[in-house]
Amino acid sequence: MDARRYTFGASGNPIIQGLWLLVFGAGLIVAVFMGAVILAAVLGIAVVASIVIAVRVWWLRRKLAKRAADAPAWSTDEKGGRYIEAEYTVIEERRTSERRENDEHRDERP
Repeated sequence: MDARRYTFGASGNPIIQGLWLLVFGAGLIVAVFMGAVILAAVLGIAVVASIVIAVRVWWLRRKLAKRAADAPAWSTDEKGGRYIEAEYTVIEERRTSERRENDEHRDERP
């Protein structure tokens, strides 16, 4: 058996080891810089998206408030019921006897 050690990729030359150390250091610096750029881009997109969402929510709330201010308010009667005042046109007027019969049939239903 041979007593030599097998060291994969390790060089005994100090100049080669120094060059690899410089290449590794440069690669590490580039990786950190690229990570910072990507992180800044993601955070920038998140900030812009949150601003867009905030403006959209503000716009919708303003629109709903304006619509609510323009809409007629509910009214209540003396019994506490709610009703809306409106205009209507009578197309065909029923006779009083028909109205009573319809009211009686409505009361008979469970």
